[in-house]
Amino acid sequence: MTHEKIKKFESKERLEELSPIETLKKAGFKEGLTLCDIGAGTGVFAIPASKISNENIYALEKSEDMIEILNNRTKEKKLKNLKVKKVKSTTLPMLDNTCDLVIMVTVLHHIDDKKTMVSEIKRILKEKGKLMIIEFHKRDTSMGPPIEIKISKEELEEFARDNELKIVDKFDLGDNFYGYVFEA
Repeated sequence: MTHEKIKKFESKERLEELSPIETLKKAGFKEGLTLCDIGAGTGVFAIPASKISNENIYALEKSEDMIEILNNRTKEKKLKNLKVKKVKSTTLPMLDNTCDLVIMVTVLHHIDDKKTMVSEIKRILKEKGKLMIIEFHKRDTSMGPPIEIKISKEELEEFARDNELKIVDKFDLGDNFYGYVFEA
């Protein structure tokens, strides 16, 4: 199961489209900033982030399998600033005003209580902090969940308005993904 997830999360096509380093920089992430990756998976974004900035990078995950992979990779790569944390409830295991950038990469469509998640993100963001959400285009794509589970750009913009998130930037990432950067 774990090996299949790694293959899925880290396929060549997926990594080329997501282009983690360029996408993080596009969101304004740079040296001196702190990042929180909610639903970090195998570390596709958290690990590159730990090389862009020497500040703490938090990889939040609820899956024991993913936590094990993240912990192993942190040790293997000797990443002193990558902090893996287990999510056990709707409250994120983070202090208030901790992060300059919070990212959710293909995670929002999995979350049932999106309103609580946004209030938690706002709690952990520093003033003028940003949130980057990457999701699958809501159409038939070569990867991702069934179309009825996907979130359209219009739905994401409505969600942002309802939760008082200001759109700072938006972009497409290949044929499968799109991204939005918000200020809380």
